[in-house]
Amino acid sequence: MSRAHECAAKVLALAAVLDGRIPEYDPARVEAWADCFQGKELWPREAMQAVRDHYSKPNAFQIQPGDVIHAVKAMPVTSSPERFADFLARWSMYPYSTVIQDMTGISWHPTYPCPEGIQGDAAAEREFHIREFKQFLGENYNLLIHNAINPTNRKQIGQ
Repeated sequence: MSRAHECAAKVLALAAVLDGRIPEYDPARVEAWADCFQGKELWPREAMQAVRDHYSKPNAFQIQPGDVIHAVKAMPVTSSPERFADFLARWSMYPYSTVIQDMTGISWHPTYPCPEGIQGDAAAEREFHIREFKQFLGENYNLLIHNAINPTNRKQIGQ
């Protein structure tokens, strides 16, 4: 099951419980919602929160796929471990950026000088630093996610 289908099924199940206007499970409806969600940055936890937030409002109208997409888009990248993991994967290609470091409080510095054979070749140095950065992210994956999701209870490497 794709993430879009998982989100659609969970969102519709919760919405059907909260809103009598939405029918019980309907495979065609799940498929249609999944089509709307396909290619969008949606995660089940955020999608479910979007439904809860929507139906917490007075006189809420029947929720539509675009309402979920819009609500999730407005949530911070730290709204769930899954979402932040996707963020880490995207930003792993930018070893010279401090975005991940700023969000987690965990410092990383590229190795200089670079190994012989690539020194002075900007493209080769960048590829070396990307590999090095991805290794760092993998080794500290759980800590980075913990610190991003819990900014008031940050830990350091080795704690």
